[in-house]
Amino acid sequence: MARRERKTWIIFPEYFDKQLSRSESRRVPKELAVNSPDIEEIGKILNSWDIPNRIEKHQHHPSTWYEGNGRIIIPKQKGSKQKLLKKISEELKSRRKD
Repeated sequence: MARRERKTWIIFPEYFDKQLSRSESRRVPKELAVNSPDIEEIGKILNSWDIPNRIEKHQHHPSTWYEGNGRIIIPKQKGSKQKLLKKISEELKSRRKD
């Protein structure tokens, strides 16, 4: 069976949460992570970069199915998803300092 190619990426706020470990779904280095990242805040960053996105507030990451922090769906971008996540986390961190 051929592997199906995804046309979108899903971004969860848990990827940027400083309070979570890597095994609990954080995907960026702890020094780039922030406390309690907000789905709206991530959406604003993507909008400022002209990346179309759709926020689904009532969805949840599989490891935190009981919280329902939401998710963002974006079209697949050039480069890797990990590089985009790191770039988002750097922007989150810089916005939080202001």
